[in-house]
Amino acid sequence: MANKKVTGFPSLQPAIITKVNIGDVNPLGVIHTGSKMTHYGTPTGTIETVPGFEPAFKANVCFGADWLSFDPDRQHGRIDLRGIARTEEGHSIDFRYTGVIEMAPEVHKIFDMAPDAKTVPFGFATGTHTFLVADPALKKLENSSFVSNGRIIVAETGLTVETRQSIVIPSTDMD
Repeated sequence: MANKKVTGFPSLQPAIITKVNIGDVNPLGVIHTGSKMTHYGTPTGTIETVPGFEPAFKANVCFGADWLSFDPDRQHGRIDLRGIARTEEGHSIDFRYTGVIEMAPEVHKIFDMAPDAKTVPFGFATGTHTFLVADPALKKLENSSFVSNGRIIVAETGLTVETRQSIVIPSTDMD
């Protein structure tokens, strides 16, 4: 049995890049779980499929917010982002992103608004994405599972959260 290959795991296919721009920041304070919660508005941004992913689309974020909480020990942040985007064809997409952020020193600098804060690489945030759509051409989004890596881009104009999402491709192996 030691040489038997373990099968049945899903694979990933690159699918979507989402960028949401951080707007207003509204601290809520410490909530019943002991976590510190802050509401980050995400009023603008883009959602776009990568070449080769179907259904292909481009959309602009027209509403969004992240109910971000930080664990009491400040080692992790908990993402709870929800938004609405509109495709170039005028169809609405309800998008949601939940995930975990490793609060490394360079990530803390961003949330502490330190003057030397800078863009962090992918790898500190991972998550899952779900979609609700009415457009029949986009129903694959509702009926699939998506996972992502995320990063925060620091620019003179503000902060942008970028996620690169892959669709989960189920295994068809029989072992």
